[in-house]
Amino acid sequence: MGSALRAGMTLLVISLLFLAFNLVWVPKLPNVRWDVSYTQIHTLSPSTRQLLTTLEHPLDLYYFNAINAPQRSQAMSRYGRRVEDMLKEVEKAANGMINLHVINPTPFSEDAYKAGLFGLDDTQGFLGLIGTRAGHSAQRIDLFSPEHEPLLEYEISHLLHKLTHPERPTIGLLSGLALDEPAGELLEQMREQFNVVELAPTIAQVPSSITALMVVQPRALPERALYAIEQALMRGAKLMVFIDPVSEIAAQAISTNARLDALLTAWGIQMPADTLLVDNLYASSATPGPGMPKVLHPARLELPRQAMNPTDPSTWKVDAVTVSSSGALSLSNNNRTLLTPLLQSSRQSALVDAERFASATTFDSLIDETATTGERHVIAARVEGPAYSVFPDGFKDLPPGMQRAEQIQVVVVADTDVLADAVNTAQPNGNTQFVLNTLDNLAAPEILRRIQPRVITQPLHRLEHMREEAAQAYRKSAVELERRHEHTEQAWQRLNPEHASLVTQAVDTNTQLQALNKERLQLPIELHALKAQAYAPLQRFERYLKGLMIATMPLLLCLIAWSLVLYQRRRRSAAPAAYD
Repeated sequence: MGSALRAGMTLLVISLLFLAFNLVWVPKLPNVRWDVSYTQIHTLSPSTRQLLTTLEHPLDLYYFNAINAPQRSQAMSRYGRRVEDMLKEVEKAANGMINLHVINPTPFSEDAYKAGLFGLDDTQGFLGLIGTRAGHSAQRIDLFSPEHEPLLEYEISHLLHKLTHPERPTIGLLSGLALDEPAGELLEQMREQFNVVELAPTIAQVPSSITALMVVQPRALPERALYAIEQALMRGAKLMVFIDPVSEIAAQAISTNARLDALLTAWGIQMPADTLLVDNLYASSATPGPGMPKVLHPARLELPRQAMNPTDPSTWKVDAVTVSSSGALSLSNNNRTLLTPLLQSSRQSALVDAERFASATTFDSLIDETATTGERHVIAARVEGPAYSVFPDGFKDLPPGMQRAEQIQVVVVADTDVLADAVNTAQPNGNTQFVLNTLDNLAAPEILRRIQPRVITQPLHRLEHMREEAAQAYRKSAVELERRHEHTEQAWQRLNPEHASLVTQAVDTNTQLQALNKERLQLPIELHALKAQAYAPLQRFERYLKGLMIATMPLLLCLIAWSLVLYQRRRRSAAPAAYD
């Protein structure tokens, strides 16, 4: 009896001590976490922590995550938890300057109404962020997308920067082409987002208040303006330049500029002025002339996400970018700069002479005759690194300026037609978003631009190559059927125009119309069969890969279990032998 009482008292004392330890000492212990991910995706970067230490005014962040939304996928649910963890890390590192509110808006609730009022996207259930600061306009991220997970930290930091610095950055615009009419939509968007200062082509010096400079077709600018551009870059201004071998915006052809070529070489890059890029895979449809049917235009490329750098802020929320008669960028000899591709062609692309393209009778013949090398060509790129001046003696009446810069930051786009409203008519306009993203990033302070993307997984390069090969095989075999299908649809529309009718109407028994109807039904079936045939090897490989990944762990466990069984059997068989 006494021993049982002592045991009970001992357990009671231990329980009380354990409870006291948890209530008193555990809150005082440091919160230690280990981030064992390869790229430290759960840890804030030093730049973000430095940004948080500069906060001077308290901020409120309202994170809307509709956890129980019926249209929510598992990937979105997982990413919602990932975003919440990141926001909590931000709140903790801000030392009381950020107050995070996590909200689960249910349908038809007041929270859902507020989220919709602030413009958050409800396509897959609310998953967005609203930031507020007393006396200033709110900022929002309308949707956190898993596709942009590498840029998650940059997205949140960008919103915090906009809350603390609501003033619009100043962007300089220096163009050798008239942009008011062909690029009116882009210019309107730029003026809404930035303080745009238009510079004259005869400018001798870029104002120091301009943090980022946008230059369009410098081949058409005088050397005086090129000198001003170079010196602004040497002093630390950021540059986005559009150079085009064949500009459809320009009213007339533009001759080569030797000084510009030397300037590009000083930046460590080159772009031939007499060649343009064609791509059999990314070629989009275009009308060669009035009244003519649409055909594949090999130089008008619709670049999907696969052609973009997914970890660069310039491609944030961009699904497609359309370029037309663009050039290609490459590193020059003896370069000392780093070239990071932003937009690239497929491996089914080639460079052709600009005159040959202009003299081609049909686009289809140019596609068939073009020999591809299996190489991807760079259409847009970031260039960073040291550079030297190509104006060592200054320019005429202007004295010599800076001769060397340790670090320049330039984004070069080998196309000017990407700015034209007529090139990309899709909504939202990916071309406009790409330009705005890039200018915003270039105009951002250094502390924000230093936040590097966190690459979560590496793509399977073999799968990527197989997808491109399958798409190219389908395109080659389907081009004639697609042309026939297009002509059939046009002929059917001519014979069967839309017009007002009663509730019921007679069926047209025209023999030609019936033949067209039969072909309209047959051609899509043949196209589907061709697509299935072209993608069959890829689908077989994907099934094999999925099966291998699914079966690996069960097979490994079975192997371990079988090894244990064999080990036990050997021990049992060895035990009697030891006593003999």
